[in-house]
Amino acid sequence: MGNRIPELDVSARAGMLLAGFSSGRSNQPNLLTRSTADQALITGVTAASAYGIGVSGHSFLESIANRLPMNRVVSGLAVDAVVASAGLALMKALPPQPQRSGKQAALQLMAHAATGVGTAGLAANALESIRGRRGARTAATAALAGVVIGSWALTRPGRAKFGSRQADGSYLENTPKTLSTGKAAVFGLAATGALYGLSHAESAGATGISHVAAKLLGGEPADHRSLGRIGVTLLSAGGAWYAVAAVSSKLATVGQDVEAANEDRPTLPEITGSPASGIPWDIQSREGTRWLSATLTASQIEAVMEEPSKQPIRVYASLESADSEEERAELLLSELDRTRAFERSYIALFSPTGSGYVNYVATESYEFLTRGDCASAAIQYSVLPSPLSLTRTEEGTRQTRLVLDGIAERLRELPPSKRPKVFLFGESLGCKVNQEVFTGASDQSLRALGIDGALWVGTPSFTNWRQVVWEDRPQNERPEVGPGAIYSPRAVPDWRDLPDSERERVRYLLLQNGADPVPKFDAQLLWREPNWLGPDESRPPGAPQGTKWQPVTTFVTTLVDQINALAPTPGQFEYGGHDYRSVIPDAIADVWRLPATAQQRQRIFQVMEDRELASEIKRLMAEAEAKPEAERAEAMAKAKAKVAEIEAKQT
Repeated sequence: MGNRIPELDVSARAGMLLAGFSSGRSNQPNLLTRSTADQALITGVTAASAYGIGVSGHSFLESIANRLPMNRVVSGLAVDAVVASAGLALMKALPPQPQRSGKQAALQLMAHAATGVGTAGLAANALESIRGRRGARTAATAALAGVVIGSWALTRPGRAKFGSRQADGSYLENTPKTLSTGKAAVFGLAATGALYGLSHAESAGATGISHVAAKLLGGEPADHRSLGRIGVTLLSAGGAWYAVAAVSSKLATVGQDVEAANEDRPTLPEITGSPASGIPWDIQSREGTRWLSATLTASQIEAVMEEPSKQPIRVYASLESADSEEERAELLLSELDRTRAFERSYIALFSPTGSGYVNYVATESYEFLTRGDCASAAIQYSVLPSPLSLTRTEEGTRQTRLVLDGIAERLRELPPSKRPKVFLFGESLGCKVNQEVFTGASDQSLRALGIDGALWVGTPSFTNWRQVVWEDRPQNERPEVGPGAIYSPRAVPDWRDLPDSERERVRYLLLQNGADPVPKFDAQLLWREPNWLGPDESRPPGAPQGTKWQPVTTFVTTLVDQINALAPTPGQFEYGGHDYRSVIPDAIADVWRLPATAQQRQRIFQVMEDRELASEIKRLMAEAEAKPEAERAEAMAKAKAKVAEIEAKQT
């Protein structure tokens, strides 16, 4: 500690003040409610990030101040004042405005950083000027406390509200979370301390590398400080890469494992994996077997619709079924040919999420509404959760295009009166996979491939086709239908409130919940204000009220919202967050023009809720039964307790 550079003390103090400011602002509401642990994580990450920015930024300012021919504290105050003033002037010249150009967004971010670092530096240098005097430590503590309390007050507590909060006080979420402010503050300090410790460990590592470099290359350790920083960064990146690779490997194994409840292969020839199928059951993934095992039977459909029905077709090409997208697409098309799918009235291609999951509510709604006179197809491009499957979406899009081309080719060989209608469905990352097949905002590319209708729910914000469709429409106005037969509402109520004449025009619907973070989360939240966080009066339905964009905080809070976006109760269809179970049945019936009476729709909805609950109970009990004998009794007790918990929520 004896050879520590004095200027770093001032920079560290500035970093602590900036971290305190960020800690106070980190509690502002965003899209969804959050738990105490969520708030602690947000506080810790934002405070640690602000501390790093404050230390690094102010160290640079201090290096400039040290070259001025005046007292160190005075020169520091002068440089900080100039930088803070320049930052404020730039912020005034570039007031918050969504969808700025890249250059303007970068300048706005620089203005934020300069103002924060300069202002924190002014306070830190003021405290430095009284270092060693009586009451100096108390003044420093009071300053930090004042910064935290003042920044918290700026979040307008009591007036700001989460995007999911309704006028009646309810929340459009599966499971609204509660927050203990006291516990969150304690846990936030712990999280901040942990990250602060990591930053010091990184600094110590850089110091160690610089000392080694000095011995090997000569000179003083300070001469090799940059080399030390680069070395630590490379080690950190290597560690992060290894961790992601290890997690991906583990999750890939899990994604391939078939659950005990779905080990038995189907017997109906209309289903992939049956004895008649060209794709064996033992190479299906977890999600593939889940989807195929849930295929409705003709008798089940007849019981609900009270009309004659056929056995629906379901075919699925798993990731392991072939080595390339071309081969997987050909296998799926062969399954459609084998099951005589082109003799049915309807064919639908369901694009899975990253793990291979296909929305069973959408598929079952479709099978009920078509009275089984249909075929459902899906092709897998990954077995990992969607965040880890982003690098596989191009492959998914290519093989989707191959399948659609193959379907279009077969349709051209049929007389127009014999051609089945073709539909598309995508959810979350599956939306990106099949939307990116099409170019431009017009629906002509969809019609050219023979797509009669499409439903996309929860399209990610970074999907190019969705951005082109939306263009530069204002967020505070309900959009009109178009271009063509496409409709991209801001939230579900926009779709529900359309006049009947307008609803009848829609053939391709991009549906989203207003408080769903998936259509709103983007890496650009780090440096650019999004259009859903403009002035309160222009924010779309579901956006938070009374909050402001903050570069790191908004990014982290929206990321946490994504983690909390889907926590459904089995057998209880709700809509909110990233859950669309309650709106999918009616959307498919309306957009795909599949007729059903109000009574039939109600029976479909109720039966699907019952089926979901029964499926979850079957899965839990089968997993417990599959445990080794020594563990079975305990596993069965836990499964029964979970079942009781689920059933209690139904009442």
